[in-house]
Amino acid sequence: MSVRAWSFELGDDRVTNPSPALKELMEIVRQLAHSEENRRRKAFWVPEPGLARDHWRGRPQPPGQSHQQVPFTVEPELPMWARILGFDIKEFYTNPRVYLEATLRMAVYRFEHFRDCTVIGTEVPVWLGTVFESSLFGAKTLFAHDASPWIDREPVWKDHSRFLQADFPDFYRSGLMPVAHRFYAGIGELLDEDFQVLFPEWGRSPFGTAWHLRGHDQLLADLLQEPKFAHEMMRFLTEARQQWVQERAAFLGQPVPKGNLYNDEVNVPTLSPALVEEFVVPYEAQLSRFHGGIAYWHSCGDTTLLLSQIRQVPDIEMFHVGPWTDVEAAARAFGETACLEICLHPLRDVHEPDPGEREARLRALGEAASGTAFTVRADGLQVLTDLDDELERVAQWIQAARTVFF
Repeated sequence: MSVRAWSFELGDDRVTNPSPALKELMEIVRQLAHSEENRRRKAFWVPEPGLARDHWRGRPQPPGQSHQQVPFTVEPELPMWARILGFDIKEFYTNPRVYLEATLRMAVYRFEHFRDCTVIGTEVPVWLGTVFESSLFGAKTLFAHDASPWIDREPVWKDHSRFLQADFPDFYRSGLMPVAHRFYAGIGELLDEDFQVLFPEWGRSPFGTAWHLRGHDQLLADLLQEPKFAHEMMRFLTEARQQWVQERAAFLGQPVPKGNLYNDEVNVPTLSPALVEEFVVPYEAQLSRFHGGIAYWHSCGDTTLLLSQIRQVPDIEMFHVGPWTDVEAAARAFGETACLEICLHPLRDVHEPDPGEREARLRALGEAASGTAFTVRADGLQVLTDLDDELERVAQWIQAARTVFF
């Protein structure tokens, strides 16, 4: 049965019996997960425990150990996935049944239609959007039927008194935590025993969370005019994350896992190197020691001038090189200690170029990152013209990547 032919069963999300269609979908995933093609793809990546990240993100093997090829991955944004598979995004984030079916269908579609190196597995990570961490402190989540959820524009900590009244989040009741528990329990009941649901993680950095809660203009003013107050916020958010992570570990009966740091707000020209060194590095270093390492450090923005400061955060295992960051500079800074996830600009590198130009851009990236463990990623993909045209452009990029890296 074609994946795109299925329809979603909305119904009552409290119903815990998996439908025949869902049972069939799990069987398809199971077969693909045990296929020879999936075993071939797994060889590109370092084995890692399940991480509830925003997307599947593999850590590439060091060059020359098991292969000479460069693994590459493709990841449309959720609005494009909704167009491909025909689901409602608000339902995706509020109905566990829809979330589960859509997540499995995305995995199957990607595996069968995108000839990349993404691995399929029987783990279902729960990711509740970029507002998750901020919601724990009272930020309102805005849902839409055709777009990913976002944070209310009204800052929670509009003045000092609002911050001084803040408490550490309640692991069961604050913000989106009731949704997290409902999804974790509901999806777990729908899955077969050989599948596993992964509880949400706290991935947003202290600075990124403060950006949401305080508001970007006011936070930047705080860094310059009231640095003591800014440090109080960073310290509070760091300690709040540590307590939450410890409660998550106790709830799951697992040790504290390695951490992820989502840091899109850490970039030039938003922050200077001096501000990053003072307000970002100390708290992320503390979190790295707490987690026993940072599995993944992410900023889509330009971090070229901030690399030496970010490098001070110990034990980063994979560093995200965004579309505006200099690849060669990132390789010099992190190549000996961390692998690189090189992420492309969806328009400049994927949508607009002709095949020859796509290949030239990929070769240049490979040369800039030569000698390091790296993967190349095409994500941030949206439907700009019509869906069929976008999928054709993705297919052309995949062919270019296979030509260059395989």
